[in-house]
Amino acid sequence: MAPENLKAPEENSGYPENFWEAWNSHKEYLIRLSMMWMNVSAADAEDAFSDATIRAYEKYAVHATQISNERAWFARLLHNICIDKHRSNTRVRNLHDKIKDMSVIDFSALETRALSPEGLLLNAELGRTLTKAVSDLPVRLKAPVILRLVQGEEYDDIARALGISNDNARKRVQQGRVLLRQSLAELRA
Repeated sequence: MAPENLKAPEENSGYPENFWEAWNSHKEYLIRLSMMWMNVSAADAEDAFSDATIRAYEKYAVHATQISNERAWFARLLHNICIDKHRSNTRVRNLHDKIKDMSVIDFSALETRALSPEGLLLNAELGRTLTKAVSDLPVRLKAPVILRLVQGEEYDDIARALGISNDNARKRVQQGRVLLRQSLAELRA
């Protein structure tokens, strides 16, 4: 039942052949612990159990002579992995909450500011200049640039729409940006 792709570490030539026997004899107990410690989240519990299997396999040979209670040793190892996963999940949740807070910022104060006649004229001129710069791009770069920079499409969607690879879509957008920067350099100065 032991996976063939997991090999005993080379430096431990006396690696106990009974690791899988020991692990499997405590498997059901460890799965229940994993479910309990991961708050009955089946996916997280399965991930923790899988990580524990790998880590136990890697460390068992080194610590086999010191292990007096295999069940407790396996459980402690699994417990430590579950704690690490909870910490990781907490960081991800905190990041998600921060991003969610950022997405609910009220931008209405910025939208209510009316442009002056000069601002309207400058925006119109800028729009014409940008439109001309994009239309002057080579044909093979124009569509990817418009799809990415104007319409905000993802690279996978651009590649699918144009029948090219994702890397090719990225490269074409990059080349288009370089040409746009060159043609719009006078506006920056």
